[in-house]
Amino acid sequence: MEHKTDSRPPRPTDAGAGQLAPAHLGDMLDSLSDGFMSIDRSWCFTYLNHTAEQYLQQKRENLLGREIWQCFPDLVGSDYARVYRQTAATGRPGRHTDYYAPLLTWFEVRSFAHDDGITVLFRDVTSEHEHEVQLEFEASHDYLTGLANRRKCMEVLSREVAEAASPGVTRGASLAVLFIDLDHFKEVNDACGHAVGDGLLRDFAKRLLAILEPAIFAARVGGDKFVLLLRNTTESAAEAFARAVLREFATPFEACGRSVSLSASIGIALLREAPESAETLLSHADTAMYAAKASGRFQVRMYDEALDRGMRDRLALRMDLGEAFAANQFELHFQPQIALADASPVGAEALLRWRHPERGLLTPWAFLDVLLESPYEEALVDWLLNAVCQHIGAWRRLGVPIPRISLNLSARQLLGVGLVDKILRIARAHGVSPAMLDIEVTEDSLVSNIEKATSVLAALKQAGISTSLDDFGSGYSSLGYLVRLPIDTLKIDRSFVQALADSEKASAVIRGIVGLARSLGMKTVAEGVESQPQVAELKDVGCDVIQGYLISRPLESGAFAEFMLRL
Repeated sequence: MEHKTDSRPPRPTDAGAGQLAPAHLGDMLDSLSDGFMSIDRSWCFTYLNHTAEQYLQQKRENLLGREIWQCFPDLVGSDYARVYRQTAATGRPGRHTDYYAPLLTWFEVRSFAHDDGITVLFRDVTSEHEHEVQLEFEASHDYLTGLANRRKCMEVLSREVAEAASPGVTRGASLAVLFIDLDHFKEVNDACGHAVGDGLLRDFAKRLLAILEPAIFAARVGGDKFVLLLRNTTESAAEAFARAVLREFATPFEACGRSVSLSASIGIALLREAPESAETLLSHADTAMYAAKASGRFQVRMYDEALDRGMRDRLALRMDLGEAFAANQFELHFQPQIALADASPVGAEALLRWRHPERGLLTPWAFLDVLLESPYEEALVDWLLNAVCQHIGAWRRLGVPIPRISLNLSARQLLGVGLVDKILRIARAHGVSPAMLDIEVTEDSLVSNIEKATSVLAALKQAGISTSLDDFGSGYSSLGYLVRLPIDTLKIDRSFVQALADSEKASAVIRGIVGLARSLGMKTVAEGVESQPQVAELKDVGCDVIQGYLISRPLESGAFAEFMLRL
């Protein structure tokens, strides 16, 4: 009789009786979604179900009767093997999840002892593990830039601070936190939209990562704020690296088909000898960053204790702003502008002051950045316009000859919704002609959104309101945007005027600015004039108007009226 080979899968052994189990048990085990394998005391396979074949990528007939360590040598010495041997030795169930590299799979295994060896149930948990990893990544990283987020930053910083305080750590090197904040980013966001702003943040992060060494930790801790953690560094090395970061970002970014210039301010805090917490170290770096921003932006500042006093002062001023508006503590002082040709008054700049009940008379240097970062920025526009028009009305009633009055607006104020309509409405309410008003803006307030700025300036001009570009020469000074802007006056930065006595280059620069202004149909005003030699030089190069202490310091309303009546 011819013998026929049985192609059916082997039946599992009833280990307790040493006999084959009923056929239906094999069918049941094959239907399991988990892999099932039975291993005897010699570590040889005695049974594998269909799912085990799939997971192990082996036919069971190739494995049965063979030792598991021979079939899968990578298991030797692994945690899987430890769990199997522990179950075989103690009879207690075991459980373990790990990555098995040869099969590129995460397996969860559960092992159970029986009289003749062990049984293992196992399943592929790769997708679950990847999902957990993804969730953990999302919980600890910024979705926009891929950098670590604030939570992860604090975890890493806390660990580094603890390690730095441990015995045996070299004290010659230190841990440095660099707190980076983009300058004027909110203005770019407001002007260009959040989609463009998000793109710039991604580009900023890419540029940042490109210059970082692998040992430097980077995080985005919110908005336009980033943190770098430098290990085993020194104060001079940390400051040198911060300046290298600033140099890297001096190159303009591309957004919406145009070039956008961004700058940053960086504060640095070093872990000193005294124990400090991660929160304190980050707070110190944040404080130093605000000091860098207050000192002119695009700056680096190292934390010291004096900065804390400054920050407390800033916070106190911010809390006083509401009362300042309610109690009318703000006032305007006026600095005259005189034509060089005939010494006639042609205008005056309105300069904001805060008569603080405890701190006395404060100049904008002490409080303006606090005010512009507060919810009161929009209220300031209304107050400025009303105050200027009220003063003009009062002077006219006294018979004082009224020149044109200039007032300064920030980028957000200039590009805010309905600015021109607001100016015209307030001017009409006070019976003031729009031609008596001049709006001063700085270069950096225009370049973030040159198209909108051009549109607003054109609308001001059409309404009869003149415009001046303040501090010309100290910022971008790009002919590319200047020829497009409907500006009436260029104000030459005081630094060039003050350098006239010591530098021939300053005279050449001023001569160039005057020539440029004339070619574009603009007037020029030189700021910071303090001596007759400066006047002679400015007159020689063709400057139109001067402003400075030689003519007059900024004057209160009454003193300004008397000054104008004497001319």
